[in-house]
Amino acid sequence: MADPVTSTVVGKIVDLLFSAAKREIDYVRNRTKNVEKLKSETQKLKDTRERIPQLIKAAKEKGEALVNGEEVKNWMNKAGDEISKVELFLEEEANAKKTCFNLQPCVNLCTLSHYSKMAKNKTASLLDLQNAGESHEKCLSIPTRTPGLVDLYQPKNLDGIDSHKLALRDTIQAIKDESNQIVGIYGSGGVGKTTLAKEVAVKMKNLFADIVFITVSQTVNVKEIKENVEVAAKRIINGEKILIILDDIWEPPVLSDLGIPCGKDHMNCKILLTSRKINVYEAMNVDKKIPVNILIPTEAWILFKRVVGDEKIANQDRLEKIANDVSKECGGLPLLIEAVGNALKSKPIDRWEAALKQLQKNAPVDIDPEIRQAFTKLKLSYDLLGSEVAKWCFLMCSLFKEDGIIDMLRLAEYGVALQKFNDPDSINDAQESAQTAVDILTSSSLLLSEGDKVKMHDVVRGVALFITSSSQGEEKDKFLVEAGKNLTEWQPRNRTSDKYTKISLMNNRIRKLPDHQLHFPHLDTFLIRSNYLSIIPDDFFEGMKEVKVLDMSLNEIISLPKSLKLLTKLITLDLSGNESLDEISILGELKGLEILKVRGTGIKVIPKEIGQLINLRLLDAGECYYLSDVTPGVISKLTCLEELYIGTDEENAVSRLCLMEIRKLKFFRALHFSTNSNACHLFPEGTYFEKLQEFFFQFIDIDTERFLLQSDFDRSKSHLKRRLRIARSKFPFKMSIKKLFQESDGIELDYIQDLDNIIPDLYVENTSDKLKAIELYSSENVSCLVKTTIEDEDATKEKLFSQVEQIRLHDLKNLKLLFDCSFQYISLRNLQDITISSCSSLLTVFPLSVAQGLYNLRRIQIWDCSSLVVVISGGDEQTTVSDIEQTEDIEIEVGIHDANIEFRWLARIDLTNLPQLKSFYSGDSTIKYPSLKFIQVKNCPSMKSTWGHGVDDMLNVDDTPNHNFTPKEGKLLPIECELLPIEGELLL
Repeated sequence: MADPVTSTVVGKIVDLLFSAAKREIDYVRNRTKNVEKLKSETQKLKDTRERIPQLIKAAKEKGEALVNGEEVKNWMNKAGDEISKVELFLEEEANAKKTCFNLQPCVNLCTLSHYSKMAKNKTASLLDLQNAGESHEKCLSIPTRTPGLVDLYQPKNLDGIDSHKLALRDTIQAIKDESNQIVGIYGSGGVGKTTLAKEVAVKMKNLFADIVFITVSQTVNVKEIKENVEVAAKRIINGEKILIILDDIWEPPVLSDLGIPCGKDHMNCKILLTSRKINVYEAMNVDKKIPVNILIPTEAWILFKRVVGDEKIANQDRLEKIANDVSKECGGLPLLIEAVGNALKSKPIDRWEAALKQLQKNAPVDIDPEIRQAFTKLKLSYDLLGSEVAKWCFLMCSLFKEDGIIDMLRLAEYGVALQKFNDPDSINDAQESAQTAVDILTSSSLLLSEGDKVKMHDVVRGVALFITSSSQGEEKDKFLVEAGKNLTEWQPRNRTSDKYTKISLMNNRIRKLPDHQLHFPHLDTFLIRSNYLSIIPDDFFEGMKEVKVLDMSLNEIISLPKSLKLLTKLITLDLSGNESLDEISILGELKGLEILKVRGTGIKVIPKEIGQLINLRLLDAGECYYLSDVTPGVISKLTCLEELYIGTDEENAVSRLCLMEIRKLKFFRALHFSTNSNACHLFPEGTYFEKLQEFFFQFIDIDTERFLLQSDFDRSKSHLKRRLRIARSKFPFKMSIKKLFQESDGIELDYIQDLDNIIPDLYVENTSDKLKAIELYSSENVSCLVKTTIEDEDATKEKLFSQVEQIRLHDLKNLKLLFDCSFQYISLRNLQDITISSCSSLLTVFPLSVAQGLYNLRRIQIWDCSSLVVVISGGDEQTTVSDIEQTEDIEIEVGIHDANIEFRWLARIDLTNLPQLKSFYSGDSTIKYPSLKFIQVKNCPSMKSTWGHGVDDMLNVDDTPNHNFTPKEGKLLPIECELLPIEGELLL
């Protein structure tokens, strides 16, 4: 009998051998499956590895900052190595398979098992790399923000306003204190909390990687706030120092719910709050609370005189006494001081006396105490507005949500319908009238200007709402405003109202409207923009037949109600952004329409019924991705049409859009048109566009670039009125397209094949005197901007590019220099901004004679140009590509030794990742930079030569211990330096 122990051991050995044999058999059986799986995962990894450089390129084109650059680079190397190894392995496996079956079966099985096992192991390794690659794809870049608060805000003069200077100092010190994370400033409405927070942001901009300013308001929009802090939150988690300002909070927010990383693990995140209520901070355990008090009388008087003008008051003894009393009536609130001061500063003394009496009257008692305090003063500013249009705009601004951006184009469209612009000759005239009114309101401190946007202070808005709700306005309008209150439904308490003239339900979450008839016999404006409506009851509009303005944009409407055709007095109708709306024939019944917007809807055709709208002045059908046809004859029937915005991705749509019909329209002035780039060569001849006052043509691959349309293909009031953009097309273009170049003041070309230059390739008459902006991207064959022969130069009568204000060049691999011609024919006297990136063959930017004419240059940005040796070359007048290529270091003798260069307005120089850059300027002339504010030189290891004589005067600094930027004797050392603000001296 066998030993039990021995039997057990033998049994285990047999089991192990059997298991091993089974695994080997499984490997053999699954060889094909494992190898195919490896091939599949290899291809996926290849695809990811190919996408990432494209994403990096796209991010750079959009001006986004790359994150985890070294990690991505290491991953790319690892993935490349692994792919190479796998491809070699697969080649070996294929050869082994071919020869294997000529050998003994056992050898066959061993070989097949080996390769199957290796394939499985390598697949696991590839999966790990693939997962890492996908993670890099998702968080490869951070969108570079557009110019924001810190860039646009103009600091206030706080001289003599000691209480606010003290609050500013205390706030900055509290934020600098590493033991504090959350700092709160508090004070009454209109006391200047928001202004103080903006001052803090400007003063501390160099201490933070970014500053995010968010207005919270009474109705908190958590989703919107989370979107605004999303990028900043990623940067905080990555360890960057970020300041987040939450302005105008009313209730204690839960910061984590807003997506803001905070707590001891994220002390690199600093948070500044403003609120009217100190108890909000008590609930949040704010680290430091700082009061902002009303101004004492002496401070209020200093500010008031500053607003009105010291000389005006000092030169009139009688006025000084009245002005002092007026100042006291403002209660020490800067908001009221500025509003009243601006309202009175241009008025005669008798108006001052009347204003003082009005200010001394009591405000209505049945309103909010804060509004009551401000009412009389702001109502005076409103009453003193010299323009009735400005008064109307002021009241209309209250229809927008609290602290919301006020859209001036919408004000113009509403005003056209309500006849507030004295019968303007064109829609453009109405827009200019609205802009003028807004300018009056901002100069009167009744609107707040933030760059090119305007907002209304909530106290001011409260006064406007009181005026409109109590029918105290001169127009006797009565408004019902429920904008931005997160309403999910709207059920008016009274089914009948004989008083309301305007209703605003904008920016809510309303999904359902009342299913019974409402009666608003005097309603002329109904705004329900930006909600969640999908169905509108068929009889909804039966009780509001006087409506002239109807804005239902940015909803989810799928069909239009039958009662819409009863609105026979409707002038302005906006249905934009209702993506499921595909049928608009009913609109043909609205014969009075002058403005119709169906942008971004699902319409497939402009139906024949639209041709009945003979009063239509503006038709906006841009971004209608399914639009494939315009019924022939419709456009020509719109005899009053002034502006047309239309887009389609159909290649053959150009002929069907009946663009030739436009020439029949007497009042037509503006066309914005977008179509597929393949239709570029189908563009019709003789389309009469040279007589248009404004146009924007886009020929693009819409499937690839649809995301760009939202920002690029819009109704922005750019100073460039005649723009042309072509992407992913082939050169040469037909003559009709070349004529568009001839008439354009702004051109953008992306991914154009076979294009060598702008002049003479694109210009029929070899001139560009209308051109103001040039943008060229990813067109590999472009070697220069201008390439002329002797014959061309003999025929040239005017300087080229004399009107150009902006040049942007990106990813032009064959670009060696900008001008391959005699420089005497080039003038860039109006150039303000030049940006060049990823142009790997570029050797130099400006020759000396061209640089001497850069009178208006504001900014130079150059990065990732691996061959660039010098920015301004000291070359002679006839230097060409061949000259530069034959010159080893571009130390060419200057043609005009005694000529000086002064960049009078140059404020910013960015030079990044330029490994061959030896100097900014290679010649002998003196260069001066009296306005320079920022320099960034980074990753320019060869830069050892001079910036140009006078650089020490430019910097006026000897010691910069916290930076490696050390200018001595006009030299720039080969080091990396960060962005340095210069205001007479370096601010560290």
